[in-house]
Amino acid sequence: KRSRFWVPAIALFSGMRLNEICQLHTADVQEINGVWCFVITTQGADDKQLKTSASERLVPIHPMLHRMGLIGYTKERYGSGEFRLFPEIRADTFGQHSGRFSRWFARFLVSSNAAAPRTCFHSFRHSFRDALREARVDREVALALGGWSSTGTSKNAVADQYGSGFSSNVLYAAIASIEYPCLNLNHLLAD
Repeated sequence: KRSRFWVPAIALFSGMRLNEICQLHTADVQEINGVWCFVITTQGADDKQLKTSASERLVPIHPMLHRMGLIGYTKERYGSGEFRLFPEIRADTFGQHSGRFSRWFARFLVSSNAAAPRTCFHSFRHSFRDALREARVDREVALALGGWSSTGTSKNAVADQYGSGFSSNVLYAAIASIEYPCLNLNHLLAD
């Protein structure tokens, strides 16, 4: 269970962008107020890039990822002295950790007969947003989870900049409500 296993699963259950996942450090998986989270940040790291300022955020780890063994995998990586969560993923010539993985995933879609127009790794992000809607997750919470900007054309753009955001517990309750009823992953659960 390395990157080819974990990266798509994380994308499906967190809505994180491919590069955000591929560049994760073991220290980016933290327990915050009793909630295991991905800490999406560039602070303290010169080998990371974020798409927008809204990309910096906490994303609680979905219960299914817990059941699949992600926390154990992370602790194992950390315990063995690994700095990166997926050390086999190397940055490309543009400094992106997602480039090679994206090309592999496109080939994987073809080889598994899952390739279709407008289907790519980013489709996980669309599925995640739809799952948030289906779960009736508050729009502001959904935007915070996905790292989508809530400012711009909003009449309350200034108000959106106040406060420190949602607690890890509120975010966890929202992400835990996400389900994919037609998807059975029981064969992937950790022992």
